[in-house]
Amino acid sequence: MKKLLFIFLFLCLVAAAFSAGKNFDPYDFQIKNLYEKPRGDSKVVFQIPIDVRFLDMSEDANWYKTKIIFSVGPVKFQYIGWAYIPVGNLLREQAAAAASAEAQSSE
Repeated sequence: MKKLLFIFLFLCLVAAAFSAGKNFDPYDFQIKNLYEKPRGDSKVVFQIPIDVRFLDMSEDANWYKTKIIFSVGPVKFQYIGWAYIPVGNLLREQAAAAASAEAQSSE
């Protein structure tokens, strides 16, 4: 009985160690290809030779936490930081322009 309990606890420990190693962050995804058009079935114009990951974004959607990893020979470099890409501002401007056009067309 003690042996079965020990095996069960050991398996739980191993399963917990493997599951803790995985990142369940919904924003964590890789960027590996640049496409010709904004569709997944379009032609790939460049395959990015480094690991670029989008980790998080600010509340205003203008700052993006990014991780960049690349290797030169046996040396591996990793950088994590915030990049300013004003997507939030652009989306707000487009929404305001669409609302303005909608208001003018309804008059």
